[in-house]
Amino acid sequence: MIYDYIIIGAGLGGLSAGLNLVINKKKVLILEKNSLPGGLFSTFKKGRFEFDTSGYDIYNYGNLEHVGELQKLLNKYEIDIDTKVIPFNSRIKELSTKKEFELKGEFEDLILELGDSYPGVIEKLKELVKISKEIHEGVEKLLIDEIPGEEEYTNFYKYLDKNALDVLKEMKIPKEVINKLSIWWLDIGSPLNKLSFIDFMDFLEKLIFKKDVVLCNKNLDFIMKLVNKYQALGGKIYYNSEVINIINEDIKIVETKDGLQYKGKYIICDLAKRYVFKDLIKDEYKDVNKLENARTIGANGVVIYLGLNKSYEELGLNNYKYYQFVTLDSGTNIKYMNNLNHNTWIGYVPNVVNENASPKNTTILVLKQIYFDDVFKNQQAQDYETIRNDIADNLISQFEEAFMVDIKEYIEEISIATPFTIERITNSVNGSMYGYMKKGYDNSIHRIISYDDEEIAGISFVGASSLLGSGVDNTIYSGYSVTNRLLKEKE
Repeated sequence: MIYDYIIIGAGLGGLSAGLNLVINKKKVLILEKNSLPGGLFSTFKKGRFEFDTSGYDIYNYGNLEHVGELQKLLNKYEIDIDTKVIPFNSRIKELSTKKEFELKGEFEDLILELGDSYPGVIEKLKELVKISKEIHEGVEKLLIDEIPGEEEYTNFYKYLDKNALDVLKEMKIPKEVINKLSIWWLDIGSPLNKLSFIDFMDFLEKLIFKKDVVLCNKNLDFIMKLVNKYQALGGKIYYNSEVINIINEDIKIVETKDGLQYKGKYIICDLAKRYVFKDLIKDEYKDVNKLENARTIGANGVVIYLGLNKSYEELGLNNYKYYQFVTLDSGTNIKYMNNLNHNTWIGYVPNVVNENASPKNTTILVLKQIYFDDVFKNQQAQDYETIRNDIADNLISQFEEAFMVDIKEYIEEISIATPFTIERITNSVNGSMYGYMKKGYDNSIHRIISYDDEEIAGISFVGASSLLGSGVDNTIYSGYSVTNRLLKEKE
């Protein structure tokens, strides 16, 4: 059989692409190297705990009042999920100043609080909110191949090539306010002095109005809904089918590790370009090298999954998210994040929002330490387990000290994912969790506009390394947007 499309990788981007194609009556095969779908968005069991590997913030889904693009797309796919909106409920500690503060409630509460502390800033923040809405709408229009009108979207064009930090300074927003607005840079994966204003405003709009949510069920339940729908419409998916070679001819031949070959007219990869062209096609494409030189592999990291045998109330873990920074200045802080043990991290307590996150009277705590360098490259294999355990112990100790809680004595289960773990599961370069870093010259708008020109050798890409970068909404929408383009081209 010759398939219309072969998709390599059953992550969120690959599954979304496959679903959109079978809805449009195409013959599609998905090849997945692992025994389960989902990539980094999955679930694993350890003891009596079920840990979701990621997805503790799902942006752009929204609620009944503000329906996000992700919710609209899942409705189109006829996929129904149960979610809860995540209110602002974070504690943030800055080591350089020894200051600590909380974000509670809604974004409007943050604006009022900042307005009280910094006279005159409230009008600037309201203007920022207005701009974020316009820019978000402009991005959405481009994604469906519409060109935003210059008269209607003046700010979209005005700030097209502007850096986020530069614009905020031009608006005369105080540095302390900028720092409080930028704590989410770790969620985006780029500090404000590198991030485009377009990408920052697009994210801010999702945060303010479209709301971020958490799943009421486990990640794997959601993934299997996508898979079951895809299969019900005639799509095929083969697990334990690691692709090792692509013969890139008019009819493409995909070879798997178990010696099987599959033929397809077109290939879509839920993988990084660098991996595909270096390890699968095994050929040198000047255009690929040029593209890769213009991009930066995003951050990798270590994630510690803890199952605690007390409730979050008993432990005093009453916030959904915990941040620790050396400094709230993101451009300065990133400089400290290139060694194995540093002092910047995020903690999540899913039970605070979702009572079904773990068994009764237990708590899940997830700690994530992010690196902006390949910090494991020079480590010896025989030292790996010791290094991994030392990082976990250090991170847990930092969390206890930062927020005055006792954690270690209540640990029932622990699992540690390193960049090596992530690379093994997803074949991402350096174990990156963020695809390519968003930068001023490599922002979402640039990627959307230039996507067709970047198509190389009859292969398209979805997922974190594609149009919009990492994130549940971005990766799912990439699969939909890219396949829509392909369907139009081949009509």
